Amino acid sequence: MRSRRVVRRFPTCANSANQPLSGKIVQLNSIKILLTNLVVIHLVGNLWHGGAHATLEIFLPEIKTAFVIIVILFGPVVGAVLTWTRFVLPGSWIVGVSMVSSLVFSVYHHYVLISPDNVEHLPLGTPSSHVNFSDSAGFIALIALLAALFAFYAVGKLQSSGSGTLQT
Repeated sequence: MRSRRVVRRFPTCANSANQPLSGKIVQLNSIKILLTNLVVIHLVGNLWHGGAHATLEIFLPEIKTAFVIIVILFGPVVGAVLTWTRFVLPGSWIVGVSMVSSLVFSVYHHYVLISPDNVEHLPLGTPSSHVNFSDSAGFIALIALLAALFAFYAVGKLQSSGSGTLQT
């Protein structure tokens, strides 16, 4: 009589306490969806804030504009796209680092550095344009903080699962 080998359809992950792989996939997809939504909200907030900059005619020097475009706008989008590929862990890292960079840049330029970009030292404009600028500056700082915290939570979850490239 031949012995049969039992094959599980949904094997458990090595470091998970009896949680099937299908449960890990659901959790991973939830992480990807929330992280992507935070990146989209951050992008929309930055477009809103860019409009407030244009309304008050506050222009950044070329090097700061390049930083905003590359690190603050493109960085999180690239990271979010990578999370939907087999590069989930590097994508989460990119989102986290770019969001921390966005947070530091935003807080420094809008609340610390004395310049026309500071919410307390805005150039002449209507009260509504000043409120729009201040509200959008606070919004992008808050979303950058939330997105950075969640991205690094995702990194921790991925690293503790034993694989940054869980199958989806």
